[in-house]
Amino acid sequence: MLAASTIPSIHYNTKLPYIHHLVLNTTSEPRTRKPAAAVSSFRYNYNNHHHGLFFFKPSTYAVGTVRARAGNGDGASDAIPQQSSSVDIKEISGSSSTFGDSYVALFVQMLGLDYDPLDREQAVEALWKYSLGGKKCIDYIMQFSGCINLTVNLLRSESSAACEAAAGLLRSISSINVYRDLVAECGAIEEITGLLTRPSLTSEVKEQSMCTLWNLSVDKKHRLKIANTDILPLLIKSLEDENMKVKEAAGGVLANLALSKSNHNILVEAGVIPKLVRLYALCLTVKIWC
Repeated sequence: MLAASTIPSIHYNTKLPYIHHLVLNTTSEPRTRKPAAAVSSFRYNYNNHHHGLFFFKPSTYAVGTVRARAGNGDGASDAIPQQSSSVDIKEISGSSSTFGDSYVALFVQMLGLDYDPLDREQAVEALWKYSLGGKKCIDYIMQFSGCINLTVNLLRSESSAACEAAAGLLRSISSINVYRDLVAECGAIEEITGLLTRPSLTSEVKEQSMCTLWNLSVDKKHRLKIANTDILPLLIKSLEDENMKVKEAAGGVLANLALSKSNHNILVEAGVIPKLVRLYALCLTVKIWC
């Protein structure tokens, strides 16, 4: 039996934001940030597990990694690594626990609608980076009420960086079984659908958004909802995207949707089968995913 798949977060040296730049920098200056001097960095070991695109298998997970396995017996496993491609945020001094105690609550607060758009963008970037530290970091973020709702709201932002970071944070959160329903209940599927229908999106925004859908599609109850939205034609179109990560994410969502028999007619009528066959042939030829 084919198993549903979710997306991991790659383990790398995480640079967390220097709070003064987050609070005070509300101008439109270029946001290139140099590392602060004489500070300790937060390092997390990420294990990169890479599985096939269409044939998913359950796998074991290293302690501390942001991984998810479906609790409904679907045998979820992670398929591609997550990394923040455009975020370059300063480090802060202190330990990771100090960061959590002192700053996560502030960053969640800064997601609020009454804050400047740049403050909100920088806050969600910081939380996204922090979430890549593992399940404990995600658990700490989730202690603060309203975090998911405010993050979902940021998917409406006109800033590509804010949308990418918001989708990336939702991707991290939805990789944890116990939070997946909360992400869906807060309207993430609908907002991601609206986001992906925009005429001009960066590949990074597409990737993070579709990978969030990939995680959500692990659960059967979310598959039918995803299949019946306007997102299905966009997923099929993305199978021909020039960016391999976008193409793989779209294929991952469609592969999970196909695990539910109730979606078979929908997928056939949408014309997904020929494109999946062509993509699988490419997989065998290029040997990227297989």
